[in-house]
Formats: sequence, C-alpha cells, structure tokens
Amino acid sequence: GNNQGMGDVEYGKIYDFYLPPSFLRLFDGPSSNIIDMWRILGRGTANGGLVVGTIIKPKLGLQPKPFGEACYAFWQGGDFIKNDEPQGNQVFCQMNECIPEVVKAMRACIKETGTSKLFSANITADDPAEMIARGKYVMSQFGPSAENCAFLVDGYVAGGTAVTVARRNFPKQFLHYHRAGHGAVTSPQTQRGYTAFVHTKISRVIGASGIHVGTMSFGKMEGDASDKNIAYMLQQDEADGPYYHQTWEGMKETTPIISGGMNALR
Repeated sequence: GNNQGMGDVEYGKIYDFYLPPSFLRLFDGPSSNIIDMWRILGRGTANGGLVVGTIIKPKLGLQPKPFGEACYAFWQGGDFIKNDEPQGNQVFCQMNECIPEVVKAMRACIKETGTSKLFSANITADDPAEMIARGKYVMSQFGPSAENCAFLVDGYVAGGTAVTVARRNFPKQFLHYHRAGHGAVTSPQTQRGYTAFVHTKISRVIGASGIHVGTMSFGKMEGDASDKNIAYMLQQDEADGPYYHQTWEGMKETTPIISGGMNALR
C-alpha cells in the first residue's frame, strides 16, 4: 500500500505473509498442475518424473516456419516447449501464422516418436478480451490436442488480473505463470517491495498451475539454496515460510519450474 511510497520509510520489504483458511477460500487456486502433464504424457498421475522442456531462442523469437522447425527438432527427444516472454504475436511472427506451424510439428513428432508432447503458448496481451481471443484461437488450432497446450501469462508484467482472466476462462489448460521482470522488486538488492518467496506464494493463491522458481544458485539468475523453500510452499499442503507456517487445506499444488540458465560448472 502507501507504505511503499512514504518518504519516512527507508527500507520496507515483505518477507512472508499468512493466509487463514477463511481467506484461502476467497481465491481460485490452481485448476491443473504437473499431475495433468504426467497424465497427458502417458506417465500416470504419480511420480511421473521431470518434464524436460526448452525455450525457442533467440528471446525475441523466429519467423513462423523456422520456429516450427525448431519445435520439431526438440520434440524428437524433449517433452515441453514454451514461448519466451516477448513471444506471442509479433510483427514478424504473427500468432495466426506461427501456431499452425507448431501444431504441424507436434503432430509429426507424436506420430514419429509415439510419445505425447506439450507446448506453452504465450497469450499475454494488454487487454483481457484480446487474451481470451488469443486463447480461443490457439485451442481452435490444436483441436483434439488442445490439452497438449498450456497457456503462458506474463504474470508480473500483466498483473494478477491477467492470471485470473486465463484461470477462469480456460480452467482446463495448464496456466504457466512467467515471472519476467519480478527482479525489479524481489531482488535482494532492492530495499522495498517483496521477496521471490512472497511473489511465488501469491501465484499459488491466484491459480497458477506452474511458475518459474529459478535454479537455487545453479544458473545465471540470482538465488541460493534456501530457495528450495519456495518449491516446498508451492507443492506441499503444509509448509514453513521464513516466519509463518501455512496450511493450504487441500488447495492444489503449483508446479515449480526450474528455469534460468542451468550451469553444470556451478
């Protein structure tokens, strides 16, 4: 609130918060998570293991045909591909040209490998109506394979409203929360705002199926070994935060997504 902008406040950062049961019931919570991914991949619904994914680079993306070709190459062995946060509906890569290439690549790989594949389509937009329109278009292109497509939302940039728009309009899709930009307020170097732990805990409350959690200091992003507590808070029905013990009362778990330039030398 206003305390973040008051001149007398030199250092004001949120490290933890507690949600009593009556508050939890006011929020949506996740509708799907990694259990649904395991099921779609044919691994059952328990202990399905890691879902190995990648991002099509460069960050700004490719033109539609090369994008589809890159998807095809990765899906020869990998499970999951996602748009990066700037990718979605760019001038040089319109969604209505790119998504058909992705669908074509997915169908070919499923036929050749005999295993299911997953794609996370970025439907983030500056207008909720546009987000819904993009989501409906993507689902129409995937058709019978619609469950193989997750929806990515830039949750920090577009805000909680965008996450809720996707959660309530597409409850059957895996809701992929991309947190790009969060370091502006969560970095240990900032004196105000909140921590990555707080940001991530909020994502479970508002319904994210999965959210990026960094690499616990094994990658290029800020973080350390204590970040594993973020994963516990997302996945477990009871977990300890830095200051509060949280009971989730059966709310579905949010899947931690390890992302941020893994480095084997660290």
